[in-house]
Amino acid sequence: MAPSTKRKASSSQDASLKKNKTEEENSILALGMDDDYLDDGDVNEYDDSLYGGEAADDSGSDGDDENQDYIDGDDDEEMLDDSEAAVGRPTILEEKNDKNDKRFVNLKVKNTSITSDKPSVAPTNEEIQNLKETQDLFNSNLFRLQLLELFKQVKVDYSKLTSLESALHQIKSIIEKMPDQDVDVYSNNIDNVKIFDSKGESKDVSIKFTKPTNVDVIGSFMSRTVLKQNSNVDMIVEIPSPVLNSKDANDYKYFTKRNLYIWTIRQELIKHARFVDTSFTNFDGDINKQILVIKPKEDAKTGAKTKFTIRIIPTIAKETFKYQNKFNPNTNCILLQNETNQFKIETFKEDDSSAQQQPLPTTDKVDKKKKPFDSIQRSPFYNNAILEDIFIADHMQLIYSKTTSAPVLVDTILLLKLWLDLKQIPTINGFHLTMILIHLYTNGKINKSMSSYQAFRMVMVFITRDFQSKPYLYMNLDEESPIASTPLVYREAFEKLYPVAIVDPSGMLNVASRVSVWGLRTLVQEAKLVLENLDSGNGFEEIFMTKNHFYLSFDLVIKVQLDKDNCLNTTPTNDYYQVDRYLEHKIYTTLRKAFSKRIKKISIVNNNAQKNATWTTDMPQPEDRIVTVGINVNPENWLSVIDLGPAADHVNAAKFREFWGAKSQIRRFKDGSISEAVTWTPKNNLRHLVLEEITKYILNLHLKVPTTNVSSIVHQLDALIYNPEVEDQTLLALKAKDTLVNTIHSLNLPLAIETFPSMAPGLRYTSVHVTQDTTFTNNEPLTVLLHFEQNKNWTNDIESINALKTAFILKIARELQDTPYNPKLSKEYVDLQCEGFLFRLIPYYPKEADFMREQWKVENLPQLELLQRSTLHHTYVHSLHTAHPTYGVTVRLALRWIHSHLFTEYIDHKTIELLVASLYRVAENSSQLVPQTALSGFLRFLFLLYTFNFEEKPVIVDHLDNITKDDLNKIQSTFDLQKQSANPPLIFIATDKDRTNTWFRSTAIKDQAIFNKIKLFAEKSIHLIESNYLENNSTFNWLSVFETSFLEYDVVFQLNETLVPSYSREISNLIYNKKFTNPSIAAAAAAAVSAPTTKKSGGIIFKNVSAAKPKPTTNSTSTQNSGLVCGLNPVSTLVSIIKEKYSNYCKVYYDSVGGSKILLKWNDDIETPFAFKPSKSQYTTPMFKKDNLIKINIDEILNEITLIGGKLVKSFKKNENTTTSTST
Repeated sequence: MAPSTKRKASSSQDASLKKNKTEEENSILALGMDDDYLDDGDVNEYDDSLYGGEAADDSGSDGDDENQDYIDGDDDEEMLDDSEAAVGRPTILEEKNDKNDKRFVNLKVKNTSITSDKPSVAPTNEEIQNLKETQDLFNSNLFRLQLLELFKQVKVDYSKLTSLESALHQIKSIIEKMPDQDVDVYSNNIDNVKIFDSKGESKDVSIKFTKPTNVDVIGSFMSRTVLKQNSNVDMIVEIPSPVLNSKDANDYKYFTKRNLYIWTIRQELIKHARFVDTSFTNFDGDINKQILVIKPKEDAKTGAKTKFTIRIIPTIAKETFKYQNKFNPNTNCILLQNETNQFKIETFKEDDSSAQQQPLPTTDKVDKKKKPFDSIQRSPFYNNAILEDIFIADHMQLIYSKTTSAPVLVDTILLLKLWLDLKQIPTINGFHLTMILIHLYTNGKINKSMSSYQAFRMVMVFITRDFQSKPYLYMNLDEESPIASTPLVYREAFEKLYPVAIVDPSGMLNVASRVSVWGLRTLVQEAKLVLENLDSGNGFEEIFMTKNHFYLSFDLVIKVQLDKDNCLNTTPTNDYYQVDRYLEHKIYTTLRKAFSKRIKKISIVNNNAQKNATWTTDMPQPEDRIVTVGINVNPENWLSVIDLGPAADHVNAAKFREFWGAKSQIRRFKDGSISEAVTWTPKNNLRHLVLEEITKYILNLHLKVPTTNVSSIVHQLDALIYNPEVEDQTLLALKAKDTLVNTIHSLNLPLAIETFPSMAPGLRYTSVHVTQDTTFTNNEPLTVLLHFEQNKNWTNDIESINALKTAFILKIARELQDTPYNPKLSKEYVDLQCEGFLFRLIPYYPKEADFMREQWKVENLPQLELLQRSTLHHTYVHSLHTAHPTYGVTVRLALRWIHSHLFTEYIDHKTIELLVASLYRVAENSSQLVPQTALSGFLRFLFLLYTFNFEEKPVIVDHLDNITKDDLNKIQSTFDLQKQSANPPLIFIATDKDRTNTWFRSTAIKDQAIFNKIKLFAEKSIHLIESNYLENNSTFNWLSVFETSFLEYDVVFQLNETLVPSYSREISNLIYNKKFTNPSIAAAAAAAVSAPTTKKSGGIIFKNVSAAKPKPTTNSTSTQNSGLVCGLNPVSTLVSIIKEKYSNYCKVYYDSVGGSKILLKWNDDIETPFAFKPSKSQYTTPMFKKDNLIKINIDEILNEITLIGGKLVKSFKKNENTTTSTST
């Protein structure tokens, strides 16, 4: 090749590498809100287009007219498209959906060093060819290896299907030998297939069965494109012409006879032992068309059993009806509706008025005699459903012929199906994407010399660029097509009737007739993410191993139970409207209009369990279905309680009132305007329930859905958030802090205080402990630094600085003595009481740390550095919550889960805050968005624990997007180095300020066994929630994931509940809404002053009372606490003592938030005898039958713990796996 030619090729490749950066535009229209009592900042302006103009399309079309450099079949096959962007990553991670998924068991690649003493050899010709193909056809060698390994996991071995082949032959033989017979609905009591009997005539619900004209295997099995995890085989049975007559094309008679035909075949098959497990299911979810599903038993001769499922689909020959004239989109086959003159067809487009739009522009000569579109009575959906049965075999033959001539299409179809299976795109199936692929291949956009990667990418490019802006695809017509001479004769009908059309080679059938508006949007969105991932170089895991889950895709979910009345009375009868599909569309359009600017995205979620349901007896009815609606909210508007409408005299005011019904009222607003408005009052004033309230009202108004049939997945954990016992008190605490700061500023203090930086979770919205308590018995101290002002008069002597700090807080204590602040002084801090909060003030001079380093006096340096870092951490967390108000609530839920499963002592508060903070970073090329509800945030936290590969990747915390790609590479390098150290961190968390994971590494979790247990609990919790969600289990209590079992622990200490701080917050009390009438903690503690204590080194080990009662003050607003030391938690103190004294014998577990139990887990060697040594003689007892051997005396340890605990310990009980014993 000449140099100039090479440069041209290179230039073409560079041009094709340009990435489509346009983002999906969000143009969902909305109503506003405001009234006389709301701030102006809460107003959403009224949008006139919802009530007067054409509904806006929020499909995200960006109007990009840039042409894609496709590869034509006639072009040089060495030229590549923009698939040359770097793809791949150093490590292939586990599939995020299920760590134990056997499909991907071999896809995890470790970085290993390879050493060999063998001399290197030259590559073979085969290796050179592979390298050349990799360079030409794939993005990287790693990506090619990943795909090769993936194909091993998902491809079917067709050489090992002897049992399946024998089953197929037997089925074919049985069906072909079936005798002629009369089949009548009434005489056979048939109720497990759909029967249409509009006239009540028995002749319309009976058939004269004769054996099929043809029985054959079709579909993915023949083209070798079956996914291993979705292994099924399709067989067609062609209904012979004598079974049907020309009149059966009208008024659903064909569908009745079709279903009776397949029913008769089942009756014959179940007579044979191997095929007794034969049931019905709907064809592609169509409740009017049934097919058979067979799960063959083992072969009686060989004993072999196949895992394949066999589906039998009835078809009809083209000659059965004059389909050219009878079933085109402009003819009518539902004659029973003639007298009603229902000409208007309700479409499934964004706006039902789409069918009334003006005709599409065309270059053809205008036919003046042509009737207006809406004046023609037609049944296009009905006709399309029959055409499906006519052309299904032709479609399969088309796919088979193309895949045979271009083997690359086989692997591409497998990739498309796998991707679709993981992403769960609603109303889209593998057949749709396969037809798009075949279309691109036929038109030269894909050629047989491409790799599967390139072909897969070209499909994604076509979807995002061409199909998004115009979702109407017309395949090349067959020579036998009845409209070959007028190829676009039905274009107007397809584009007015359907939101998406893939018109087959006949030119008459839309194979994408069931694709919805929300399905198309989701498809385009996911395709864009594919291209972004491929271009980023980190695409394989996200594309082919990451499954979409409802809690990752949506902020909240609404479930609507269909009702028999609305199913029957709402659905039109002038065309083939599948009841469930029609109601899904009506629910979607109604809610989308009602939610308006409250949401960013709304979608009807796939429910494969319902869609693929099978039955043998009674056929499931539409009213048995639950419609699941997924919503991504607009954080700025979704909590609004008023929807603002047009002015009272506006031309669209009547339409607004018509839509909202009695809820619409005329209101006067602060600016003097008078407008229509709708006001909402969510239950218990909880604004996150407003969408559920809107849904209940609007669906009841327009679709007659009972309000009891609507529920939402957003409030299931409210008992842990909005219960008065656990209500967040940060705003009150910040107000009290301001009061305290003003008071301190007013004192005559010798040193100036520059700032009062906070450190406590109770001042940043993430505390799960009590912060406000006027008895000051339950308070978690709120730590605040006294940040001294820097000046030249400060000494650099460390001891002098410490003396100054102590004198300073002593001065504060003296100034506030005999005031409601009730100061309590220690050497390091002073505690002050203010408005029910306990503030702990710590003096801090920023230059002290520098002086320590200069003078090599670093003994207390870590404590000073921790103070400094904690204030920066506090500022970051506080700003994150300000930007994302769900953050603090999510942290509190995560902490409650950690504490309730007794991990209080093993993973610290800051680590949880940072792990949750990582969820608020929008990862590049990820479909996961920032959680906008507490429930979705909590579920994503569990999912993070369960699926994140902490051994291979650092956790990135960066909600401000300050960390660049180069920074990420440096962080990864630091992570790799730390992993090679002798004591690598279990969790590496990198923030903008701490990119080396050093700030809080000393306090982070260090026990691998405990961390594995936390991840296991997260996995179990996620699986429990997801299984109940998929099963639509309305009785499932989501709070059960916070309950833990005590069976695995060896000893359970039951504490005296009246002495446990915040006992009312114990998780079981919140779950079961337990009410308390016991005496106050303060009174109970006062009675426990005489509790037994144990002394060590002459001092009291466990004591929660001071030597003398404080002097009461007449000005104090707080209730006196009977001598209790404020801020001292007796339970955590006892736990600390147990850990200090008995860490060589056991691990201790407890819930620091009101937990009334302390649990012990003995070390594995607790019962192992060992030789006597004086240094190891404590808590031992001799073994009489073994000389000089002793063992740990468990009872002595337990009794000593009971003695230390005093009245705090009510009893203890050993687990049954040892010796059950109770001591009181």
